[in-house]
Parts: sequence; structure tokens; C-alpha cells
Amino acid sequence: MLYDRIVALLAESGVAFEILCHEVIRTAADAERAVPGLVDHLVKTVAFQVKDGAYVLAGVPARARIDYKRLADLLGVNRRLLRSLSPEQVEEELGFEVGGVGPFPVVEGMRIYFDSTLAGAGRIYCGSGLNTRTVAMQFADLLAVSGGDLVEMTKA
Repeated sequence: MLYDRIVALLAESGVAFEILCHEVIRTAADAERAVPGLVDHLVKTVAFQVKDGAYVLAGVPARARIDYKRLADLLGVNRRLLRSLSPEQVEEELGFEVGGVGPFPVVEGMRIYFDSTLAGAGRIYCGSGLNTRTVAMQFADLLAVSGGDLVEMTKA
């Protein structure tokens, strides 16, 4: 199970983390109801695929919107070659439950990016693979464990 792989990755890395258990979360509104204040520190992760097959996970503040053109430019591809995955693809191809996508390398060659506005974030929350579990940890630790890069990719 993907959740177990993510928890093992975190445990093996030696970073401090906590798993929050809650009702099913699929949207930001669900998150706010389940854990008040969660959205203010939530790293929303959106899954993409480049036409050549490469998967990309983009982590941004929960209320931010990704600039698809900017992300495509970072990847060195035309915007038309970058598409967000459908909920079915997220589950079937990556193994994440809808509402449980987290910025963890779950497929070989996967690229992970975080918006630069997260650089100074302290304790954050992110998906764990399950939509009934949320990871809480320091953003600097998440950045290190995920192998992600900080880039500018949100709309102003």
C-alpha cells in the first residue's frame, strides 16, 4: 500500500513527523471541517504528466493556483504537453487516493516541485496517500525527504 511506503520513507529518513487521522478529505472545505486551521498550513499537491510519460508533483499553498504555463516552462515543454491527471489516473497510475496526494516520489523518475512561497514555512500538512490520514512535519524536512526543488509556479 502506498501509504505504508510513504510512512516507511519518512521513518527511514529520521525526520520528525506525525500522522493525523480524520474523516475522508477530498476538498479544501472537507479539510477545514475535519481539522480546523489545516488549510492555512496545507501543502496541496497536484499531479501532472508530461506527454512523454514523466510524472510531476507540484506542491503549493492550499489556496494558491498553479500557473500551468510557468510550470511547463520549468519542465522545458510546451504548455499543451503538460496535463493534470484525472482522479482516476491519480489512483490507478500513482496509487494515491483522491484527497490524499502528497509530494513524495512514488514513481521512478518522478519530478517534485514546491512553490518558492513555501520556503519559509515551518510546520506544514500534506497528503499521505490516504484521504483519511495527513502528514504533519517541518517543510524543510519535507523538501529534503521528497528530493523536491523550490521554484516559482503559482499565479500572482
